[in-house]
Amino acid sequence: MLLVFLGIIPGLRQGIGNRVTLQVWGVDDSKLWDGTISSFENKYSGTTLKYTQISEANYEKQLLDGLAAGKGPDIFFFKNSWLLKHGNKIVPTTDTTITLSAFRNLFPEVAEEDFVYQGQIYSLPLSIDTLALLYNRDIFNNKKIAVPPVTWDEVEADILRTREFGSKGSISKAGLGIGATSRSVTNAPDILSLLFLQFGSTMKDNSGSVSISNNQGLKVLNFYTQFAKYGNLYYTWEDSFKPDVNSFASKQLAMMLGYASQVSDIKVKNPSLNFAIAPAPQINKTESVNFPNYWGLAVSSKAADKEAAWNFVVFATTNQSIASSYATAGAKPPALRSLISQYLNSPTLGVFAAQSLTARSWSQPDDVEVKIAFDNMVESVLSGRLTPGEALRGAQDDLNSISR
Repeated sequence: MLLVFLGIIPGLRQGIGNRVTLQVWGVDDSKLWDGTISSFENKYSGTTLKYTQISEANYEKQLLDGLAAGKGPDIFFFKNSWLLKHGNKIVPTTDTTITLSAFRNLFPEVAEEDFVYQGQIYSLPLSIDTLALLYNRDIFNNKKIAVPPVTWDEVEADILRTREFGSKGSISKAGLGIGATSRSVTNAPDILSLLFLQFGSTMKDNSGSVSISNNQGLKVLNFYTQFAKYGNLYYTWEDSFKPDVNSFASKQLAMMLGYASQVSDIKVKNPSLNFAIAPAPQINKTESVNFPNYWGLAVSSKAADKEAAWNFVVFATTNQSIASSYATAGAKPPALRSLISQYLNSPTLGVFAAQSLTARSWSQPDDVEVKIAFDNMVESVLSGRLTPGEALRGAQDDLNSISR
């Protein structure tokens, strides 16, 4: 590996005294891993790897059950939002495997936000996916919209041009899937996180507590929910609609905020859909802020051979040839800085690849609880049960009540 010869990454151990078999769990199709595992086993004798694919819907539960029973994997997929939640189940690497300076040279800054704590590296990213704007080109063409929106002001203007009303005043074709809960807006919690960060929220105070009940938070919640409030100027969506992915695929939605991982699902639902991908809308054109959702590889604290396990993680994520093959075969935006420029002109992955460089994250106490808290916050405002200020305080209190 070139990085080893250059001294960026210390040499991986090639000979292992005792042979060991390591279990790898992930959500990818096993075919994506056959080549990587074979290459590693050929190069580093003594280690055998067995990959097990688990449904993403059941992955976290099966992983926790397996680890608790002592039958879990040695190496496993680790979400970028899990460090506070599951960091006690994994072990960091050491400088003899990969240094922090090498990590910073290899990956975009958001990877350090997500996977590094107190100078220790707990996971390495496989791919970095970010929210982007998917838009129906036929609808845009028919409405004489030549280019996709860049700012949220332009999004609002395009909503007015693309939405359509039925005979009874209800929405017959929506402009953008936004403003409601995750029942109909698939990525609602992430869209809200994106907006919080774009509006300048730090999400946490100096003590590490969630801090969204403030002026920025109020602006975000009012901005987000306006799109799902009947009678509002920019009203275009509500939870009674089909989920945004289905609505977009069936041409009943002009725009949606989605990830690269959702593109294949949309194409399966409607292979003839004429759509394109644009960067996520911004508050400020010159200071882009994007939001990520992706997987890394981590080593279990109960791994049979932690050094061998980390050797594989480094090999799978930092070897440029291996990482490029993985990104190409899986239609995933790359995580390595050295690969990003090669994907910038891709009509499918280019936007996502570029956005990894401006992605920002926040240390979520529990991604599932964040989803619940944000959904409850939005629903309570839309139903009129709580004022926006009360809803923000409630969400903040709920998230800070989570034991760590």
